Amino acid sequence: MASKRALSTLATSLERLAISRATSSSTFSPLPCMPLRQPKRHFTTTLVRRKDDSDSNSQSRSKSTVYAMSDIQSLITSSKPDPHRILVDVREPSELQSTGKIPGSQNLPIKSAPDAFFLGPKEFEERFGWQKPGPNDEVIFYCKAGVRSRAAAQLAGQAGFGGKIGEFPGSWVEWEGRGGEVEREK
Repeated sequence: MASKRALSTLATSLERLAISRATSSSTFSPLPCMPLRQPKRHFTTTLVRRKDDSDSNSQSRSKSTVYAMSDIQSLITSSKPDPHRILVDVREPSELQSTGKIPGSQNLPIKSAPDAFFLGPKEFEERFGWQKPGPNDEVIFYCKAGVRSRAAAQLAGQAGFGGKIGEFPGSWVEWEGRGGEVEREK
């Protein structure tokens, strides 16, 4: 029944279209009986950055120091390592198990523990097994390819995690690719 009605409606529409084409001028119009109109817009889009977003991004970027592989190598091979410079690997523990880490670095998995930057010193030490950096410490982040380390540096800046913030954007890919020393997790 529904298909007969649909066929009838279609036939009527085709007849109207044929009549309309026959009576219209000789210029071709793809759909002369249907008026063209713009779809209604239910919302407007404005691509304007909010004031607070632009301020926080520029502040966290300006606070972050970028380190090259040679800087990190000299930092870990120094005869007198600086106790106020902390190298932090933000990869997951499973990644460290399979690939190893830069010697002397601490692990702070940003994906599974993003709240770590906002913990108190006592709770931080209980959870991660190392002392939370203070305002006199410099924290240098690295990950596998540089994406998570950049996010960690921004989070650290927002949370006041450590005094000075740095990142090694080459991260593990560059370190391993250029033959950097590897420390295996036990």
